[in-house]
Amino acid sequence: MRVGEREVNETKPFTDTGARNLADWLIINGLTILSKVGCLPVEQSVPQPIEVDIALEMDLREVGKSDDIKKGVDYRKVCDAVRQILEQNSFKLLESAAYTIACHLLSQFPKVRRVIVEVRKPHPPIPVPLQSASVRMELSRDEI
Repeated sequence: MRVGEREVNETKPFTDTGARNLADWLIINGLTILSKVGCLPVEQSVPQPIEVDIALEMDLREVGKSDDIKKGVDYRKVCDAVRQILEQNSFKLLESAAYTIACHLLSQFPKVRRVIVEVRKPHPPIPVPLQSASVRMELSRDEI
């Protein structure tokens, strides 16, 4: 399984992040939203594509057994929340966007214990060829 640009061991997801005693993960990859992110004037005036990968740690066993979305987290609502954050705000730093998204998801979805958010800017406007720049942030409920 892939999250962003890295391979995830499905039996022990995100073990390279130092995570402990993990349960289940809802993973969203490649959400692309037009947003104003960057320090340059052009980045603050013209929305550009921002890619987001999200991993939400929660217990998925009950929803898996029942096949009832009300017992889990609807990933459409997660995507909509991230879209609203990125479309309605501007950020100078990818770090600020990732932190805002992570805190919002933890506060809006009580079943989520921990979140990993990666925010990626494809082809940032710098004078050297670069495929993308990104940040990855991990927050747990007790950190917000």
